[in-house]
Amino acid sequence: MIRPTRSLRPLLPLVALALVAGGCGTSGSADQPSTASARLQRQGDAPSGQSRDASPTPQSGVESSPSSAPTRTAPTRTATARPSRSGRQAIAPSGNARPAALEAHLLAAEDMPDMTPGTEGGWTVGDTGPETSGGVGACQKTSLQTIGAVSAVRRTYVDPQDENGRAATQVVARFADAKSAWRAREVLRSWREDCEAEVGPMRDVDVVSGAGEHYRATYGATPRRARTADLGIVAHGAYLCLVEITAPSADYPDHRAPARAAVRRISRTFA
Repeated sequence: MIRPTRSLRPLLPLVALALVAGGCGTSGSADQPSTASARLQRQGDAPSGQSRDASPTPQSGVESSPSSAPTRTAPTRTATARPSRSGRQAIAPSGNARPAALEAHLLAAEDMPDMTPGTEGGWTVGDTGPETSGGVGACQKTSLQTIGAVSAVRRTYVDPQDENGRAATQVVARFADAKSAWRAREVLRSWREDCEAEVGPMRDVDVVSGAGEHYRATYGATPRRARTADLGIVAHGAYLCLVEITAPSADYPDHRAPARAAVRRISRTFA
């Protein structure tokens, strides 16, 4: 063992102090990184002003805002026909129904003129119903509904005591408007001019309402089978009425025009 000399003894306290100071500095610098990391981790885990255990409260999934609240939709009412007092649902009339407004202009059997004076009242109503596809008289080619009528009714008259085949027919038709009825009237006139039967002149009839006219036509394959008809037309607004009274030509008086009297009586139904 080497003993320090007297010249080194004064330096020993300084060396010891230097060693102590060096050891303390090394230990402190080694601890600083770990301490700083722990401090940064604590700051990242908990926001400023809150503890480490505090966490944001999650929002409930069932909670809804005012904008997402369900809206109520008013029920839609469907228009349906109201039942009648009897409990049955009312049904709209079909196109084949006979309107009462049309039948009001059909002549009764006792009002239909006869061909022979003094023999009024010999007619009987044969049938009343919708207009058929055939026309009235020898010149009419189609029904009035074919040329624009909205609805039409037809009534036939017969004489049960007559064996020669006297007959009468009346048709009342309603059109969309007066202009349509006027056009149909012009069609009837053109058919008369183009008729294969022997036709007489169209003559005006004085009526109390609307306009009236009539003409006579004779048709048949042979003179023995020839028939004569007096046909009348009544026009009133959107209505058009036809009437025909026919019989064998041999039984038809030349001076008698029963359709003219029928036209006047039909016009009174519109007054």
